[in-house]
Amino acid sequence: MNGRADGPASGRAVRVLLAIADRDLAALLNAQFRELGGMEVAGVETSTADVAGAVAGAPGLDLVLLHQALGPLPALDLIRELGIRHPHLPVVLIAEEATAETFGAAMAAGARGVISTEPTLSELQGRVEAAAEWARTMRRHFDPAEEGPPPGRVGTVVAVCGAKGGTGATTVAVHLAVAAATAGRRVCLVDLDLQKGDVADRLDVVHRRSVADLAGTADDLDGTTLAEALFVHRLGPHLLPAPAEGERAEDVPARAARQILAALRARYEVVVVDCGAQLSEANAMAVELADRAVVAATPDLPALRGAKRLVKLWGRLRVRKEEDVAVLLNRHDRRNEIQPDLAARIVGVPLLGTTVPAAYRALEEAANTGAPDAVKSADFRKAISGLVRELGLLDAPAGPPDGPRDRGAASVDFAATIPLAGLVLLLCWQTLLTGLTSMYAAHAANEAARAVAVLGYDTAAARTQARSRAVARVPGPWGGEDVLHLAVEDGYAAVTIDVPAVLPGWSSTFGLTTRAKIVYEDAEGG
Repeated sequence: MNGRADGPASGRAVRVLLAIADRDLAALLNAQFRELGGMEVAGVETSTADVAGAVAGAPGLDLVLLHQALGPLPALDLIRELGIRHPHLPVVLIAEEATAETFGAAMAAGARGVISTEPTLSELQGRVEAAAEWARTMRRHFDPAEEGPPPGRVGTVVAVCGAKGGTGATTVAVHLAVAAATAGRRVCLVDLDLQKGDVADRLDVVHRRSVADLAGTADDLDGTTLAEALFVHRLGPHLLPAPAEGERAEDVPARAARQILAALRARYEVVVVDCGAQLSEANAMAVELADRAVVAATPDLPALRGAKRLVKLWGRLRVRKEEDVAVLLNRHDRRNEIQPDLAARIVGVPLLGTTVPAAYRALEEAANTGAPDAVKSADFRKAISGLVRELGLLDAPAGPPDGPRDRGAASVDFAATIPLAGLVLLLCWQTLLTGLTSMYAAHAANEAARAVAVLGYDTAAARTQARSRAVARVPGPWGGEDVLHLAVEDGYAAVTIDVPAVLPGWSSTFGLTTRAKIVYEDAEGG
C-alpha cells in the first residue's frame, strides 16, 4: 500500500533528509521511500559536519533520518544541536540495535523516535508520518515559510579567530561584544583562547571562575551554574573568561565546549567567542557551531597567508567549509601596500565589506586601562558599528513616523488589532497543546507496549501496571483518569489522550490516538 491519503503527506510529499554514510543503507531507504509513495528524499549527507548546513538550505524539510554511526560528531550531540537551531524539525535515529538504552538516550537528546537499520515498510511509514505530522502541527502558529526558530528564541554565535598571533582578534571580539551590548542586545563574551586568553585583562576583570570550571558540569548546566561562572561587566556584556592557568586548557574538551555554547546560545541574543590564533578542540567546536566565523588578519603577507592556511585547515578537518568563512581586514590604511582587493585574492575567501582602521594610539589607552569605552577614534568606533550590522547582530531600526497624524493613525490601527491578536494567540496556544498531546500520546503508547510485552495484558494487575507505566510518561493534565485511555488490540497498544482546552471551563471535544506495536520478548529473535 502506498502512503495514506489522511496522513501527513496529504497535500504535499513528506521531505526527508538522510544523514547516512553507509551507501547500502541509504540505497535501501531510498528504495523503500519510492515504494511507499507520498515521501521524497531531499538529500543524503555523509558527514555530521554537513547536516546543519543542509538543513538550513532545504526549505520545507519535514524530517531528518540520522544514522547512529554517522561521524565525526556523535549522533546524539548532533541531535541536540539540531534541536537548538531547529526546534520544530524532528530527528529520527537509525540505530544498529534498537534497545531500551538506545531509545532512552535518543529521547533524552531530543529525537522523535528510533528505527532499526532494516525497518519494515510499515515501521518506516508509521515513524516518518508520525514525526512529520508532529513537526507540521508545531509549525502551524509560525510563518509556514520560516523553517528556522522564530527570532529571539536562540542567539547568534560569532567566532572571531586570528590568522596568527597579533592580528587583533581579541580586540575585535571585545569591541564587537561591547558595541552589541551598547545597542541593547543581551551579549555574552566567551574567551576560548584557553592557553593565553586575555579578554579579562582587556576588560579589567578579576574573576575566580572560568570556562574550565563549567567543563566538569557541562552535562547538567542550568541558569544558576552559568550565573556563578559569568561576570557581568559594567559596559553590558557578560563575560566567561579563559582559565588563568594555561595548562587547564586540556580540561575543556570539544564536547564540553559544545554544551557550554549551546547553553549560552539559549540564554543570550549574541554570543561572541574569542578563539585566538591556536587551534584546539574547544575553539574548533566553536568555529563549527558558529553562525558566522570571522578570521582577523592584518594587511601584510604573513598574516594573509596565515589566514589562508587556517581556512584550508578547517576545510581539511571538516570543521567549516571555506565558503562559510569571512576574513576581516584589521588595521587597514589607505597607504598600505596591500589593499582589500589584493587581500581577497591572497586568502581566497570573501572579505567582509567592513575594514577596521589602524588606531594604535586610540587603542593603547583602552588596552592599558581595561576600558574599551576609552577609545576616542571616531573611525574605529564607526568601523565596529558597521561590523556589528554586517554580521547581522542588530535588528534593523524602525524609521521614525512622519508626524502626529501618522502617530495617531498608528495608535488607532494598533488598538483595532488587539482583539485579532488575542484570537491568534489563543489559536496558537491551542495548536501547541494539540502538538504536545500528540507527543505525549506517542510516549505513553511506547511505554504501554513495552509493559504489555513483559507483563502481558490478561490479568487485571497486568492491565493496571500497563496503564500506570503509560501514565508515568505523561505529565500534568494529560495523565488524568478521565483523559488518558489505553486499549490493546491486534498486537498494538493504543493510547488516546483528550486534547486540553485553551480556556478554563471549556471541555475538550476530541482526542489524539497513537499506536505502538507490541514486540513480545519471546519473539525478539525471530
